[in-house]
Amino acid sequence: MNRWFYGGLIVDNLAGSATNKALIKALQMELNSQFNAGLKVDGLWGAKTKNACITVREGANGNLTRLIKAALICKGYDVKGFDGKFGDGLDKAVKKFQSAKALKVDGLVGQGTFEALFK
Repeated sequence: MNRWFYGGLIVDNLAGSATNKALIKALQMELNSQFNAGLKVDGLWGAKTKNACITVREGANGNLTRLIKAALICKGYDVKGFDGKFGDGLDKAVKKFQSAKALKVDGLVGQGTFEALFK
């Protein structure tokens, strides 16, 4: 997080509220950068941030995929590497997460899955 998104986090191996806020800020920055979402970068999850989220699927590459991986890692899921590639390992982790959260298990990271990851 610190390297790619300037999270300013103290590295303590704990995924607490500061980590979640940094993840949301990074998500907001990325949505603004890639999609001109016009979001306030405040680290708070809300309707505007949710509505700006696009659907990310297997085969995607980039920072949104990296943020999905970071959020899943913080929740204890094995995504098979921390890079920007949405491959089989991330697909399996997303499906396990979706199942655990009683979401539609399709491997697609859309608004509902983003909300469950970041809210």
